[in-house]
Amino acid sequence: MTAAKVFTVLAGVIGVIVLAIYLFGIPPELKRRLEKQALKTMGENKMSYIAKDQISKIPASDQEDIKQFKKGLSNAVGGSLNNPLGEAGGDTADDLTKPFTGR
Repeated sequence: MTAAKVFTVLAGVIGVIVLAIYLFGIPPELKRRLEKQALKTMGENKMSYIAKDQISKIPASDQEDIKQFKKGLSNAVGGSLNNPLGEAGGDTADDLTKPFTGR
């Protein structure tokens, strides 16, 4: 086989996979497992990640001390939820919102 044929076959396989994902979506169990693995890689769990995200959405002013306070608060709250209880809370929140999010 020539290189052109190999690339054509590879592009076709990738195209079929992308089309299948587009038409049928990713199964909710796989989405949850991938999200949990990504958060584990970042050293977070669902609740600590959500808490840090919500704190970061507080409008910032131009004052440096306010920005530092927000960053410190975000790390403190996120760190306090980065434990098995926070993970259980995140999983419970996922279960409660499953009908709305499709995950």
